[in-house]
Amino acid sequence: MNAWHRRSSLWNAIYVAAAAGCLGVAALLPATVSAQGADQSAAEAGSWQSHKMEFNYLGITPTYSCIGLRDDLEFLLQQSGARLDSPVLTYACFNGGGAPSKLISAQLRFSTLQPVAAGDEATSGASGGAAEGTWRHVEFSNTRSAPQLTGGDCELVLEFRDQVLKAFNTRNVQSVLPCVPYQTTGHQFSLSFDVFVPSTAPARTVGGAD
Repeated sequence: MNAWHRRSSLWNAIYVAAAAGCLGVAALLPATVSAQGADQSAAEAGSWQSHKMEFNYLGITPTYSCIGLRDDLEFLLQQSGARLDSPVLTYACFNGGGAPSKLISAQLRFSTLQPVAAGDEATSGASGGAAEGTWRHVEFSNTRSAPQLTGGDCELVLEFRDQVLKAFNTRNVQSVLPCVPYQTTGHQFSLSFDVFVPSTAPARTVGGAD
């Protein structure tokens, strides 16, 4: 075999080996992507956990009426995947007639779905009931959550994050809440997170991956 044939055979062998390697990698990629997708969307066992807490609005601006604060809190809770065990009860509206007040609180009674380990499934529904759940992405912002929330609700969303969100099973919590006191317009805020919710939960207007 002359030198040209030896070089040709060598290049053919290299080409075949490289092609086989590419095919092997290509064969692995779809399986990897599919496995990741299955992990993100697969249903998991869950159990409802009930919560009772008092929410104190500590923001400076804006002020809320009893009805206004109730509606916004119920919106934040339900869009985050909570099950309301009773309507939000607002009180201490000292201005009378439901007028906006700087001193206002709310009593919250709600349940959140918590993942349970395989070994705990037998007792998972003992208190709040069992349900299958999945992870969903939720995002609140002055544009995405309009008209229920506007730029002036930045401080309320901040207080919701600090006081209430800990009751949910969340991950990847990110927030940009540059709330400026005495400014009720123009805030560009956002609060986003992944939360464990029932698999049967409907698509949410503020969710990003439903």
